[in-house]
Amino acid sequence: MTQTFNRKIFKFDEHFNRLIYSAMKMDMPLEITQEELEKDIHLVLKELDTDNAYIRVIITRGEGEIGLDPALATKSNVIIIVKELPANPTWWYTDGVHMIVSHTMRNPKNAVDPRIKSGNYLNNVMAINEAKKAGAYDAIMLNAKDEVTEATTSNIWVVKDGEVITPPVKAGLLGGITRKSLLKLAKENKYNISERNFNEEFLKSADECFLTSTTKLLVPITKIDNQDIGTGRPGPVTLELLKLYKKANNI
Repeated sequence: MTQTFNRKIFKFDEHFNRLIYSAMKMDMPLEITQEELEKDIHLVLKELDTDNAYIRVIITRGEGEIGLDPALATKSNVIIIVKELPANPTWWYTDGVHMIVSHTMRNPKNAVDPRIKSGNYLNNVMAINEAKKAGAYDAIMLNAKDEVTEATTSNIWVVKDGEVITPPVKAGLLGGITRKSLLKLAKENKYNISERNFNEEFLKSADECFLTSTTKLLVPITKIDNQDIGTGRPGPVTLELLKLYKKANNI
């Protein structure tokens, strides 16, 4: 769900709102308020006693008879998982990461809507398993139109001829909170930034490429399949945006 920086929960309002949206889309009303959940998370964090922690909140439909009918469940359960979160590896920013373009197609949004943050990760699991077998960090997934959507747990961006581009949500992806924040921040700082579709060929022809997520922040991609991206090193725009994002969020 999110994490802490210096013992403060990062963008909790945004993450809770996404939880509400996902639960609503699955017709699963929450029986806990934002204030109650935040209080419970702080209690668990107090037991862990660390500055930077990963936080995952899982809501289940609860106990009931076995079956697919959601109405069989009685009362929802809330599970809070926290663990210490180490700093991102320095080599991400000196060398960048290696990705593949997965043969596993991203779920179409009229089948399993990627905008719903749920426990249904089979599609993503198949794609990242493919990446690990290839010795890559992660996989990039295409939709049925062969357009780039996202990585398995991160949004993806390219820099091409001075323009910073990320696929639109309608391509079939989860509109990440870091993605949304970076779009706003980059526009405020006069970057030439846009949301539009692009294919694998355009992706690999980019001058720079990077991932975004709450826990990873911005991660440079320097190789996709067997092809270097740009110079094969983390690009200046990527590193500028990372610095800008960390400063804006006091990270």
